Amino acid sequence: MDNTFEILARFLDRYGEDVEGRALEEMPPEITAKLRAFAGGGLPAAERGALARLLKENPRWISVLADEVKARRARSGD
Repeated sequence: MDNTFEILARFLDRYGEDVEGRALEEMPPEITAKLRAFAGGGLPAAERGALARLLKENPRWISVLADEVKARRARSGD
């Protein structure tokens, strides 16, 4: 294909009105705090279910939780 953007242009011409995405939302500070508490084992049991539901609704936040767990392990020397 001579024009590297020709496929994309045809796709947008055909489906342009139907293509949509999600805006990248910043994690609210209170969720960040809850993830940190959860990673450290300090989140009360009553709040864990609500946090699990939020993570299910926002799967990209799981990487933030994973990073926090990794950072805690690195700091503790595990």
